[in-house]
Amino acid sequence: MSIRRRLAIAAALAVALAVAAASLASYVAVRAQLRGDVDDSLRQQVERVLREGAAALPPPGIFRRGGRFGGPQVYWQVVTADTPLSPGGREGRRERRDDVLLPVGERDLQVAAGTSRAYFWDADVQGVPLRGITAPVAAGKAVAFARPVDEIQGVLRGLGIILLIVTGAGVAAGAGLGWLVSGRALRPVTEFTSATESLAEADDLARRLPVTGDDEIARLATVFNGTLDQLEQSALTQRRLVADASHELRTPLASLRANIEVLQQPGDLPAAERDALLRDVVEQTDELSALVTDIVRAGETHVREDEAQDVRLDDIVRAAGERVRRLHPGVLVLEDLVPTVVDGVPERLGRLVANLLDNAVKWNPQGQPIEVTLRDRVLIVRDHGPGFAATDLPHVFERFYRSPEARGKPGSGLGLAIVQQVAAMHGATATASNADGGGARLQVAFPPE
Repeated sequence: MSIRRRLAIAAALAVALAVAAASLASYVAVRAQLRGDVDDSLRQQVERVLREGAAALPPPGIFRRGGRFGGPQVYWQVVTADTPLSPGGREGRRERRDDVLLPVGERDLQVAAGTSRAYFWDADVQGVPLRGITAPVAAGKAVAFARPVDEIQGVLRGLGIILLIVTGAGVAAGAGLGWLVSGRALRPVTEFTSATESLAEADDLARRLPVTGDDEIARLATVFNGTLDQLEQSALTQRRLVADASHELRTPLASLRANIEVLQQPGDLPAAERDALLRDVVEQTDELSALVTDIVRAGETHVREDEAQDVRLDDIVRAAGERVRRLHPGVLVLEDLVPTVVDGVPERLGRLVANLLDNAVKWNPQGQPIEVTLRDRVLIVRDHGPGFAATDLPHVFERFYRSPEARGKPGSGLGLAIVQQVAAMHGATATASNADGGGARLQVAFPPE
């Protein structure tokens, strides 16, 4: 069911409830007023009798079986303890006895005997609805007055029919107005839906929705355009990653294939050449495996909550330094580490530190130390190499970016990009600069506890 239809139905129901409540209140109020007028007239008859005695009684009304009461005439009946009860009392359809004008019940006798107070009653005599009152007027005697209320009931029936018609017309009008108003109110939503559908069909992430005004639809369009911006940027990043990855993979794959083809050529190669080619194949395979691993890690964008834990960052840095010393015996790593606990994933933080140290090892000259400092939740790795060229510094953390000087060295151009990415995953900030006195200075600042 469309929103417009739901709003029209809701409007119809709201109008129906409001009109029905108003109609019911009007009906009850009119009924109470009419019955109140009848009760007041009957009460006045009793008060006259109490003031003036029997002389205040109107002439006795007489009607015959099958006849009808006429107009608002008041009918009365004296009730004593000896007055015979009408068949069935006042329950069901009452019929008078020939010698009794109004129906008499047990309570009427109790009022005459003085054991019950005056009360109003309703009865039906020969098909005529009556409204009556029985009240004590003397010791052992009560008088019952009654008035026909068929005209009142006719008025109430007519009023009920009118109110039903009004209620039905109100519901129809509410539904119609709800349909019209909801159509106008939902027109911006309809236009927004059509625009988003056209965007989906066009498959063009560069298109944006028009934003007019400052209402909810305008804010929704703004948020939607922001989402499209992020989606377009993500798609561009993905395409660039794929293009860069294919470019980087092409060279080692071509070299690997060339060596394998040489090994497949008929004829015996000298043992030294074959061993050299096999070593090249193994090295190229390792290089290709490392490149694929870096590409996969470059595609990771967030840390799941169930992965994060309290990590001793100083222990991770210390282990990474031991790894460098083991793999590069001639490299000197100087550490100044303060115990530091961060919230993160140990494996990814280990990759961050390892990439920083690998970059320093790549550029650090022989005999110079690599300085690693961890204080105040800031990790700094400084080498004594040539540092960053001014033109390279803005691109240090870009994927696959390699300076002209780095193209002759091993690597994929993803190491520092992964450093920045892992840092962002953990709420940290990675920056690069040139150290005073020469060399590169890479810093990762973790958020405060």
